[in-house]
Amino acid sequence: MSSLWAFEMNERNTPGIGRVLARYGLDAVPEAHCYLKYGNCRLDVTRTVSVQAEPVRTWLWEENIRPDQIGEYKVSLHQAYIRSWAARQRPPLVWERVWRIREECIRALEDPFFFSG
Repeated sequence: MSSLWAFEMNERNTPGIGRVLARYGLDAVPEAHCYLKYGNCRLDVTRTVSVQAEPVRTWLWEENIRPDQIGEYKVSLHQAYIRSWAARQRPPLVWERVWRIREECIRALEDPFFFSG
């Protein structure tokens, strides 16, 4: 079974994004991530985590999804959560800006030499 979960992505649990977050004055951004679930066992075959990374211990939400929901459905749910999360920040943040910062964090992970600005 496929599952979707979200967590607050930060430098401790996702090394390599700290410079991006710091540039925008954030400690974390919500990240939605898919993994496989068999019984009580969770298997993540896509997220590479270094030995120095702190394990993610807190889930913002979790739900079972079908493979055909990994695209548009996942993005829609993720963006809806970011809207809600951004509105709860003090001061409130513009969700589209948080989404762009999150995208910049993902690029930083894909290319360790990436750093714009």
